[in-house]
Amino acid sequence: MPRTDNARAASGRRRFSPTMVRLVGAVFVLQLLSSAAAIFFLRTQMVEVVRADRVRQVVDVRDDLLAAFYDGGRGELADFILSRRGSAGDPTVFVALTGGDGPPLLSNLDRVPQVAVGPRPVPITVRRSPGGPPSEGMAVAGRLPDGETLVVGVASTSDRRFDLAFATAIGVTTAVAVLLATLSAAVLGLVISRRTHEIAETAAQLASGNFGARLAVDETGDGFDHLRGQINLMAERIDQLVSQLGAVSGALAHDLRSPVTRLSAALERAMARVEEPAALEALEAARADAEALRTMLEAALEVSRLEGGAVQDRRVALDLATLAEDLVELYEPLAEQEGVVLEADLHAAPVLADRELVSRALANLIDNAMKYGGRRIVVSTRMQGGKGVLAVADDGPGIAPEDRARAVEHFVRLDNARTRPGGGLGLAMVAAVARLHGGALDLSAGDGGDDGSGGLVATLRLPA
Repeated sequence: MPRTDNARAASGRRRFSPTMVRLVGAVFVLQLLSSAAAIFFLRTQMVEVVRADRVRQVVDVRDDLLAAFYDGGRGELADFILSRRGSAGDPTVFVALTGGDGPPLLSNLDRVPQVAVGPRPVPITVRRSPGGPPSEGMAVAGRLPDGETLVVGVASTSDRRFDLAFATAIGVTTAVAVLLATLSAAVLGLVISRRTHEIAETAAQLASGNFGARLAVDETGDGFDHLRGQINLMAERIDQLVSQLGAVSGALAHDLRSPVTRLSAALERAMARVEEPAALEALEAARADAEALRTMLEAALEVSRLEGGAVQDRRVALDLATLAEDLVELYEPLAEQEGVVLEADLHAAPVLADRELVSRALANLIDNAMKYGGRRIVVSTRMQGGKGVLAVADDGPGIAPEDRARAVEHFVRLDNARTRPGGGLGLAMVAAVARLHGGALDLSAGDGGDDGSGGLVATLRLPA
């Protein structure tokens, strides 16, 4: 009985699980870091290019000044500086000539900068006008043959504009990177989430007994496609095994039902011919055992059919309260005969379920309560957490917490039930019906405490 609607609803509610959120967040952070690294690398390269250009400019101006000195001596050099000829006419260029008999010769400078004599330009801070702000630049100092020192440099007043422009570019690039990273991470998260939930839905259908469920294979060769193919192969194998098991179970049921039926008929014929009381008593016990064997066999086959998914989808919209009311009325005479008070506390609980299977599950719960419960049984229905709840509570000895998981297993009979007739399949059948509908069977203690002394509450929860 497929339950794809519930699976899709659950997947919609879990569209972004914590793991998916972490994955999307990781992709977002990685893209953001990669964009930041690219921006940092670009700025570093641009700064290096600008620095190299300044170095070349300083060297070119120095070479021009040295050429003027060697062509016409100090007079030609001073005229080149004061008249700002050639490359010295750039407003960002500053020159200082010191060490002679007279005052230092300055161009675009307020005072002589402190620059060590060396072959390569170095970063310095200079003041180019009286009272003006200091500015950064690069300068190189060299010793002339006459003993004077020539300082040539380039101010970096345009660096601030460059930094502002670059900061603007970084801001725009960062905003675009954040937007693209968010979009790509969201798209990646949605794609992965959709594919994983599609696989999870198919796995849920397989778990519910719909062994015909398959995943579409795109033949893309990626990991998801490989996973789909493997799940389809697994489903094929499970379908084959279940089919073989069903065939074996059917043959076994047919083979065993006939001998048991013949045995019961032979015992009845023998009872009709025997008059001795002891013999009649023995035959009656044998016939009861044969009937119990037949009932156990049919129950085991029914549970196998339910758990194997070999049941048609006969779900209809029904109210658990109406169904429970009918069962309570049916069991009231038997409960009165057994001295048991059977009560009902019914509230509307609409669900989509198989009326026959849910009725049999409730009948099993009432039967168990009457066999192993106390003197009072309450059947209740209600809606809770978006599910229809059908509960049967008794005031009997209950089931210890450590035994509740075993109580729903096949052929398990707890110590206090071994003296009663039964095959240990009643709760297993109820649990199978619950799983078939996408619900669950819960066993808990009554009001007397969780040690099992306060009775048992068997709660069947079915999706609304």
